[in-house]
Formats: sequence, C-alpha cells, structure tokens
Amino acid sequence: MKNSLVRLLTVLFALGLFSLRGAAVEMSAAPSPRERLLFDFGWKFHLGNEWGIGQKLDKSGSGRGPASMAFSDASWRPVNLPHDWAIELPFDPRADASHGFRAVGEAFPENSVAWYRRTFELPASDKGRRLWIEVDGAFRDSSIFVNGWIVGHNDSGYGSARYDITDVARCGEKNVVAIQVDATHPEGWFYEGAGIYRHVWLVKTAPVALAPDSVFVYSAFPGNLPTGEATIHLQAQIDNKLKTAAEAEVSWEIFAPDGKSVASAKQSVNAVAGVASDVRQSTTVALPELWSPETPRLYHLTTTVSVAGKAVDQQMIEFGIRTVAFDANRGFLLNGQPYVIKGTCNHQDHAGVGSALPDRLQYFRIGKLKEMGSNAYRTSHNPPTPELLEACDRLGMLVMDENRLLGSDAQHLQWLEDLVRRDRNHPSVVIWSLANEEFNTQATPAGGRTAATMEEKVKMLDPTRQVTANSDLGNVFEGINSAVDVRGWSYHIGVTNMDAYHAAHPTQPNVGSEQGSTVSTRGIYYVDPVRGYVTAYDDNAQNWSNTAEQWWTFFDSRPWLSGGFVWTGFDYRGEPTPYGWPCVNSHFGVYDTCGFAKDNFWYYRAWWTKQPVLHLLPHWNWTGKEGQIIDVRALSNCDEVELFLNQKSLGRLTMKHDSELKWKVPYAPGTLFAKGFKDGKLVIETEVETTGAAAAVHLTPDRATIDADGEDISVITVSIMDAQGRVVPVANNAITFTLDGPGRIIGVGNGDPSCHEPDTFVADPVVVTQPIEGWKTKNVPVNYPETQPELSATFDDSTWSSANLSGNKNTLEANGEGFFRAKLAVTEADLKAPAIELWFGKIIGNATLYVNGVKVADASDGSSASIFEVKSLLHAGENSVAILARTWGPTGGISHGVAWRKISSPAPTQWSRSVFNGLAQIIVQSSKHTGELKLTASANGLKADTITLKTSSVTLPPSVP
Repeated sequence: MKNSLVRLLTVLFALGLFSLRGAAVEMSAAPSPRERLLFDFGWKFHLGNEWGIGQKLDKSGSGRGPASMAFSDASWRPVNLPHDWAIELPFDPRADASHGFRAVGEAFPENSVAWYRRTFELPASDKGRRLWIEVDGAFRDSSIFVNGWIVGHNDSGYGSARYDITDVARCGEKNVVAIQVDATHPEGWFYEGAGIYRHVWLVKTAPVALAPDSVFVYSAFPGNLPTGEATIHLQAQIDNKLKTAAEAEVSWEIFAPDGKSVASAKQSVNAVAGVASDVRQSTTVALPELWSPETPRLYHLTTTVSVAGKAVDQQMIEFGIRTVAFDANRGFLLNGQPYVIKGTCNHQDHAGVGSALPDRLQYFRIGKLKEMGSNAYRTSHNPPTPELLEACDRLGMLVMDENRLLGSDAQHLQWLEDLVRRDRNHPSVVIWSLANEEFNTQATPAGGRTAATMEEKVKMLDPTRQVTANSDLGNVFEGINSAVDVRGWSYHIGVTNMDAYHAAHPTQPNVGSEQGSTVSTRGIYYVDPVRGYVTAYDDNAQNWSNTAEQWWTFFDSRPWLSGGFVWTGFDYRGEPTPYGWPCVNSHFGVYDTCGFAKDNFWYYRAWWTKQPVLHLLPHWNWTGKEGQIIDVRALSNCDEVELFLNQKSLGRLTMKHDSELKWKVPYAPGTLFAKGFKDGKLVIETEVETTGAAAAVHLTPDRATIDADGEDISVITVSIMDAQGRVVPVANNAITFTLDGPGRIIGVGNGDPSCHEPDTFVADPVVVTQPIEGWKTKNVPVNYPETQPELSATFDDSTWSSANLSGNKNTLEANGEGFFRAKLAVTEADLKAPAIELWFGKIIGNATLYVNGVKVADASDGSSASIFEVKSLLHAGENSVAILARTWGPTGGISHGVAWRKISSPAPTQWSRSVFNGLAQIIVQSSKHTGELKLTASANGLKADTITLKTSSVTLPPSVP
C-alpha cells in the first residue's frame, strides 16, 4: 500500500495535479504518528504596540495585552500567512532609501512593531506528545507567547525558529499564540519587509522521535565520478524525552523518481533519556538517475522510528543523487563534468506581496530565470525561504546558499548550524556561502580566523559541499579569502585582479559570486533622472560594476572561474541606484519586480542557451522624432543579422561572440524587421512595429486553473493593446480591477521603479467606540469573596457612590478593594455587529470582570488597555457590567476610561494600478472553495477584459483548524 501511494503521488506531482506540498505531506503523514500542520490561516493582525514587551518580568505565564489569553483581538484585521506589513505602508521621502522609502524603521515607531494572534484547539489525545511551533521566518526580532507564557525569542529576520510548547499547551482546550514582531532595526541595506513573511507550522511527535533537522542523506561514488553504484549515507538523531532509555529501531527506505523502492537499511539504537542519540547507516542504489538542472530527478527517503515493534515517528525527505565540486582549473563540476554556472543573485521580494511570497510564486520566479537560460541562484544575502529550495530542487536550479552574517560567537554559529541542518538535503544546494562583502573584516586576521571556525562547523554538519564567501576585494588573499575553499568574486574582473590572483593561488577554485550590476529600466531608452529612469540598453555600469557584455565576455573565456551570478535576476525594492527619490527600487534586475523581461534578458538568453535568439530594441513608437537618429540594437547568437526598415535593408552585420549588434537608424513609423543567419542559412526572424493608440485592456493568466487550497495563485499579466492586438509599449493607463468568486486579490505591480501607487489595498475592521458612564462604587473589606450578589446581573446599586473612571487618577486606596458597576444599553441593531468589546484604559492591581452576572476574565495591566470580547453575554436592552477590583500597592483600581466598542467588517476596497510601458501585474489567490473566479480589468476609454479562473478540488495539506 505504501509503495503504491508513493508511486501515485510521484505521478501526480509530475503531472502537476496536486498542490506543491502535497507529495511531502501525504507521503510523510499518511502512515506516521508525526503531524506537521500548516498554521497559516486564521490569524489576527494589529499594527502598533500599546502593550510594551507583552511579558511581565516578575511572574511566569502572565503575559499582558495580546499575550494574555483573555485579551480580545476582535477589532484586529484578519490575515493569513505569509504576511508582510511593510508592503502595506505608504512611501515617504523621509524614510530609508536603501529599504525602499517605506515608512518603517527607527523614524517611524508607530509602523515598526506589530502583533499577530491566533486561537486554536488541541485535542485531548495530544496529551503526552511533544508539541512544537515552527516559524520559518519573521522580520524581525520576534517574541512568541503561548497561553500567556513566553516560549521563545528570535533576533534573526531570516533564520527559521522552533519553539517547544509542550509544557504550556492545553490539550483538550483552547490555546492562544501571540507573536510580537519588531522591524525597527534593519539587518540589511535593501528592502526586508516586516512581519511573519514565511510559513508557520504546528508539529506533533511522540516522546521518542527524530530530532529536528537531524535526518541527512547524501550520495557518494568511487573517485567522485557518478558511474555505477551510488553509496547512500544515512544519518539521524533520536530524541528521547522519556525518563528512561528506549530500545528503538531506525529504518530507511529509498524510493526512485518513479516511486519504486530501490534500497533500504536498518539500525538499532539505545535511545538514552534526555539526549539525542546518533544513528548512521549506509546502503546502495544501482545505476541511479542523476539530478541536474536539465534532469531534476528526485528520490524520496522515508525514515521510520519504531519502539517495541510499533512505528512512533516517520519523516519523508526529497533528495537527489549527484556529485558537485569546484576545481581550480576546470571550474564547477556537476556529475563529474565541467558545468558553467549561469546564475543570478536575488533578494526575496516581489511586486504586490513584498517579502511574503506564496509558494507558487517561488516556482513562477524560478521558471522565469530558467527561460533566460539561467541554471543557478544565489540566496543573497540570507538564508532562503524553504519553499524556494523546493522549487529549485523540482525545477532544476543550482543554489549558492548564503548565511546572513560572519560570526563565530555562539549565536551566529547556531544560526549557521540551523541553516546547514535545514537545507543540506536539497540537491539544488551546491555550495555554502558564509557571508557577503564583509568589508570591515574580510582582509583581517580576525576575519580569517572567524571564517575558518565557521567553515569547520559547516564541514562537521555537511562533508559533501565546499564553502565560499562573497568578497568585494581584488587580488587579496589574506583574511577570509585564505580560509574558504572557493574564492568568491564580487566584481573586479580583469587581468590585474582575477588573473593575477589565480596565478598566485593556482590550487584554489574560483566563482563569480556577484557580477554585472548593470542598471536598466524596462522599456525606457533615454536617460530621465527626474523620474529616476535609466536606459534599457546594456550601457549602464556603475563605477564598481560592468555591463552584461563586459563581465560575461571575461568569464566565458576563463573556464576556471566556474561562471558566475548576475546582480540581479529581478529588480528589488531599495538600493535605488543610481538615483534616489522618487525612485524606490533597484534597476539591477534582468527582470523587473514583476518578472517582466528587460532587454538584457535577450542578451543572456542568446549566450546562455543554444536555441536561436534574435531580439530588436528599442520599441518603434517615437512620434515627434521623425528623422531623428535612433540607436537600434540586435541581441542574438546568430552569425549574422540583417536589419530592414519598412522593407529597406539597413545592412547585414557579423556578430562577435558574446556581443551585440548596433545600427543608427533615422526614425520613420512602420516596421523594423531583422533576419538572423547561421552558417549562411536563415534561422530566425523578428520585427518591431509602430503600434496604434491604446484601445483595450487584455488579461493573460500564467495558470487558468489553480488549487482550492487557500494558498495557490495565478499571476496575471495586464497588457494595453491597440486595435490590432499589439501591446502599446508606451502606454501608462490607470486600471481598476474587480474579482468575483472564491478567491482574493493579494497584490498588484507594474515594474516601474518610481511608482508610488499601493501594492496592496487593505482595510481594518470598523470600530465604533462609546464611553460607559454612570459608574457606581462600593468599598469592601480585603479578600472579599467573588461569590457576592454585587456581581450579579440584577443587583440594586442605587445607594452606592458615584465613581469617575475616565480620569487618570486611581480609584482605590492603598491595599483596597471595591466594586464598580454600570449599565450598558444595547439594541438589536448593535447585536448584529460581528463583535462587541469592553475596553479598559488601565487596571492597576487586579480586576475581575462580570457581564450580566457571568465572569468574563481577570485582568491586571497598569501600562496599557485591557480589552475583552463580550457579545455572547449581551442581550437587547439593559445589561450590567460589574467589577471587583483589588490593589496591593499604594493606590490602584481602574482609570483612563471604560468604553464599549462595536466591531464591523471593513468596506470592500477598490483595487487599481497603472500600467508601466504597456504592462502591469495582478496576483489572485484561491480560497479553500472550488468554483470560478471572474477577474475584470477596465480603464477609461478602453475596452475592458474579463477572464475566468477555475479553482480545482485538491487534497488539502493538513492544517490547524
């Protein structure tokens, strides 16, 4: 049965018939006591921090504000994860340019701290299991509370974090998790987002189970040549949380890409209580199918832990069989053969969604890079989202996996270890990068020693891969460069740097870890510093960088350099080089922030692929420039190209290898036409036409059917067309969007580096606040019991004294106790609101709250407001609010006002975006319901377009309800 399931799911994945995580989830969870549940849905979000750190430092388990179980988040905005709140903020010229001018950071404290909160239930059957919450990434400085207890803190904005909640979880009851995220202080000099921008998981295991990220599988061949039989090395650690040792058996089974079982192994272990016990074994696979970017064949390993003959844990891991090495003379070797790296560096944001990319968008972006002939990806400058590596494994993309920061202290070594343990099973990862351009320390003895310590840590965890660091030094060996296996080059092409370094250190391999940094703006062919645009020609290098042709020509002629990584594959927010405001993102990308190709795409496609390529630039819409000279270029890998204007030949030119062709052409409306020749034969033709005026909006989805899993997306291109159906390359019309059906729009973009329009449109619930007045009070003796009639719904308080709770003075004397009562008139219309809250400005001491004689909560917070949801206790007419308050200090009680708040759903938002040079993008995400989504795009004076997307039924991956 298990083998049949594996084969079925493998086929379904190959056919794309189920969600991205479906295979891993189904294969691992079906027979296993382990549960890994997606924890992304049903969160509440609040931007701002009125409650401080949320943790009471004097007593355990007494979180305040959102960290308290009794706190009401009814007025907070519902969100699903991943989520980036920075992308929702306005642009501000006072903000940090390097982070994209979003109003977040030290200058904007009101926008820089936020809370996430979620209520969930655990079944009683979870008692005795180990329970974990895993946060794949939150930017940044996050603290997590469960049921009022602080369970962990993570300073890193990029590292995954795991929190053991076993001791504080309430099995068979309601549980509350609250996460405070503080994005005040940046880690990088580029857009980093803010919030829980990666997945969150709830993991449940038996007390005896596989330790987190302990399973490691790797292959080896005699002589590192991938022929014949592969030895498969298997490692794991068994974590025993029992009080006594356990005799366990670990069994491994390997399944080939077609789902057939091809190898197995077993190992017994005495799992000592309270420690992680190592288990190692090996097996063989005959004539394996090798993983490469061209043939991304994936094997599956199931690791099962049994105690007394019963399976108590199981995990499934995808892996690949292949060999990788960097050689000092032959360059990078994949499966024993030289393999030129044609890579890109990338940050992790995308138009519309910021850093919170849905999984499918990772596949979209990797697919785009493969279209240009790219075969490698550098995760600059931080540990990547796990799903990015899954996309690289499955689609075929080499990865330089980069650590965030150089450091050999305990914290930085732990972050490095977490990265390597998490990512080492991915066949796409072929080299580890310790750090990026550590210009303060990279040439120092301390830098060298630190790098050596880090490399030793990496090799202990993973003996299969080499280590590098991206260095912005020239011919300098001292420091970090002397400590790493592979010299990483950040720019510095030339004989006096790279050639001289190689001659002086002939045994050290090299790689172009960061090259290019050519700047260009899609569809722009003139310099416009006012709007922050540069030309799309391959002409614009900075004083430290090179054009695409310059760097690639140098590298292509030197195999020992291994190839390199372009800075960057995609434009990204921040670093608006060479301009500042109004420009808010970089111009370095081969693609813009949406993934629309710039002209340099065709240069790389020409010289990074073998298929015939012929592309002309610029566009041919130059009204008012008739007779003026236009710089026309052909990007091609043909031997010769002949150019025509309106059927008249403008000459046939010979292409130099790794170069481009240029003509100076007087502008005349019509058609530019080109023919490409190889070996004297016509192999390809292309043309660029003068278009008519904008006439219609056109929508083109990358996928017309998406999974109804609440996560899947369709990326839709918005084009402005003329009457003949041609994209108008100078159109900048404003578009409005409407969506009907089971889904939502999550982001819009257009690739314009100076556009200040919103990427996303959100609205918080509507809150109507009314003060509660007419309070009555009565002092009582200390330790007065709660079971008194003063707290009942019908108690007559007419003889009590009046009390003012709206001021800033405390209402109880030293060590005093007292009752407070008020009446609350509620109408039938009020009760139609989704939620009603009671709000208390400050409670110094302790207050026990009753509504209509029913206890709501105990509260104590003298620093911020306490909020409770009470709609279920209210009825139309007169209601009673009664409080027994106590103070143990000089004074205390309730102050700064009491109010009730009606919470209503926000009004629908209107989505819009202007196109940039003819194009824009909209991202639509499914819900968990099947049906049809109808997306309409319209613009003033243009024909609108409507498309239908289908959401198909899938087996949903397990998630927390």
